[in-house]
Amino acid sequence: MALKRNAAVTSESRALVIGGAGFLILGMIAFLLVGREPVALSGRGSVGDIAALGTAVLGAAAAVIGSLQRQAHDAPTAPGRARTRNIIDISALALAHACIFLLGWLALFSIFQRAFVGAVLYPVAAAILVGVTGAISAYTAYLSTVTMNAYRLAALLAVFLVTGVLTSMLTAEDPQWWQENLSALGMSSGVSGVAFNLTLIVAGVVVTTLAGYSTRTLESTAKTAPTRRRVRHLEGGIILIGILLACVGLFPVDEQFWLHTASASGMVVVFGTLVVRMRSLVPSLPATFHVLGLVFLAVIAFAVLMYFPFGYYNLTAVELIAASLVFAWLIVLIRNLAAVDADQLAVSAPARPPLARTDTAAQAAAPGTDRTAADS
Repeated sequence: MALKRNAAVTSESRALVIGGAGFLILGMIAFLLVGREPVALSGRGSVGDIAALGTAVLGAAAAVIGSLQRQAHDAPTAPGRARTRNIIDISALALAHACIFLLGWLALFSIFQRAFVGAVLYPVAAAILVGVTGAISAYTAYLSTVTMNAYRLAALLAVFLVTGVLTSMLTAEDPQWWQENLSALGMSSGVSGVAFNLTLIVAGVVVTTLAGYSTRTLESTAKTAPTRRRVRHLEGGIILIGILLACVGLFPVDEQFWLHTASASGMVVVFGTLVVRMRSLVPSLPATFHVLGLVFLAVIAFAVLMYFPFGYYNLTAVELIAASLVFAWLIVLIRNLAAVDADQLAVSAPARPPLARTDTAAQAAAPGTDRTAADS
């Protein structure tokens, strides 16, 4: 009990040690790389590049440490398929954190450079600043993964998608990219294209990880074969959305148009199928969630209708509406499944025995106690 009671304090202590190590490691590397000349905040060979690449590596390593630490307190991993799935989940978490730090620090230092036009940093100041980014990233990644659950993973997916797409938009070489379509961000071979495609690929891997996290309790508590089959259908649908999302990034629209379009369209089709079948797949989900899914589906259909026959707005608007609603629904689904899991675990958990009373309290509460004998 003492170990569990102090688990949060222990995690914070370890996170501080890992953050301190990140500061020292990345600060020393930055000092050696910068040399004696002043260096810019953003751009090739800048402080931003060193911080982004360094925090990506440190963040991934801290995420792996946190994941292994969390699993050390869980049930042992089963052999075979479950162990392979476990390796994929840890790799996805590490990759997601690495990309968040890579793209996030690149975007942040780019904003800093625009705010401080012409500013440069000398070696010691640059090393300290880069070391701070390493400490923040390693500290955050460890705590994020050591306490990872479906709620946190859904939030991680949202943060990652917003960070990646915004970074791609901010670094786009063509400021008029939005006049074509959203996928035009992935057509560039520069930072913008790499950020956009990498975001979609890694997000797809994270979605497949979400499938395992969100259906684990449902599958373990399923008592009949039809129920287990429905849970597997739900997990398979979420995994398929993740695979198709990764394919959208793997096949840029300017190189593999039909594969790119088929993957994006297929993702919406799978989303619509899950929305329609969700009441039969997971009857325990609240009715408000089913209504929300149908509303999202209707809005996407209306947006498509307003584009193709009427041309009310361009394709970028349709893609933004569809993508935003699909991912919003997916994140809300994960949170609702986690809530269902929490309720099921609370119901199945054995009732705790009442706290033992002290001898004095028990004696005072006992009927017929001979107070005179006790006093003597």
